[in-house]
Amino acid sequence: MKILLVRPWVNNNITTVKNFLFGEPLGIECVATVLKELANITVLVGGVQATCFPNSFFSDDVDFVFKSTTRSNIEMLFESIGKKQSFGVIEGIYSKSQNFINEGIFCQNEYIVPDRQSTAKYRSQYQYVGFSPCALIQTAYGCRNRCNFCIRWKLEGQNLREIDIREIVDQIQNLAEPYVMICDNDFLINEKRLEEFCDLISERKIRKKYICYGSVNSILEKPDAIRRLSKAGLMAVIVGYEAFDDERMLEYNKAATVSENKLATEVLQRNKIACWGSFIIHPDWSKADFKKLVQYVRYLKPELITFSPLVPHPLTPLYEQYKDRLLYAKEEYEKWNFGDVLIRPSQMSLRQYYWQVIKFAMIVNFNRHSAAYTVKNIPMHNIWKMISGFKTIFSVYIKNMMTKK
Repeated sequence: MKILLVRPWVNNNITTVKNFLFGEPLGIECVATVLKELANITVLVGGVQATCFPNSFFSDDVDFVFKSTTRSNIEMLFESIGKKQSFGVIEGIYSKSQNFINEGIFCQNEYIVPDRQSTAKYRSQYQYVGFSPCALIQTAYGCRNRCNFCIRWKLEGQNLREIDIREIVDQIQNLAEPYVMICDNDFLINEKRLEEFCDLISERKIRKKYICYGSVNSILEKPDAIRRLSKAGLMAVIVGYEAFDDERMLEYNKAATVSENKLATEVLQRNKIACWGSFIIHPDWSKADFKKLVQYVRYLKPELITFSPLVPHPLTPLYEQYKDRLLYAKEEYEKWNFGDVLIRPSQMSLRQYYWQVIKFAMIVNFNRHSAAYTVKNIPMHNIWKMISGFKTIFSVYIKNMMTKK
């Protein structure tokens, strides 16, 4: 039996960080690990969208929707299909044959080692912000932070679930890619685990470059571990600055202050680790606020900047706060992409607001500091891909600016 695993294309008319990335399909590889031991399938859907909004896939064209994925529920489903046996409710799965009704308590996703051979012929194309080929790896689920705009800790759980670090380093050692993106919510939480990671990387003489997400508090708590990680190959950390004032930081339930943001940036840069900062563009900003953000970015001097308009995701308390100002219904899934403006601005027209976003993007992404970092560290052919990504974002923003009132 032949099984086709599909990761859908990214719509070119939406603005998203995907404009700069082509990451390996980690979820599909995990499913492939289990399917190689089984067989037989019709149509099933999984992933983040299915976890958040499984009902968006309840249609005659879909047979099964995975709200959560484990080795057990994959095996149970495929064995039943293969043997053409009838089956009842399976934990974590909605079935068309059950009218997509499943009132059970849904489990969390289980960690499964990805079958990277299933994507062997595509791996040379996987990149992360200009660095390629780049592999993805997740070493833990959950998050200690409770940022009220974030859904990852809601989906993965409030408690940190860490995979044995030796198993992780075993995988890294077998990777052909020179770059590895560690996609945990915050890889830098557990100092003891980071020390063991560095020990194993050194003992095995693994020579790779790493990118990870890290919180300001995690960076400030463990300068010694950050120093060792730099020597082990950590080249960039994505840090959620989010705001330029402490009042907004409190509103987002961030555990850091704007002054601590600066200290964390200095810790990274002192250890020759690039800081890729991210911000949330708030719908209640005035033109003066956009100028303050530009000044704050110049003060922080991160190597790269990413940003997104505030997304009041239905799984967060922000949805109730802003639902009366939404520009799109929550069922208009393509618009909920962390690029389009979703909340009607309060201080200016939507057209003016888009223009402020465009100006901010041009100022912070084409400044001398970021340009020098990009030219020095990213191959020229990948810089052209990044420029193409910027062109896509700007064209969509300009289109939105011209068509919205």
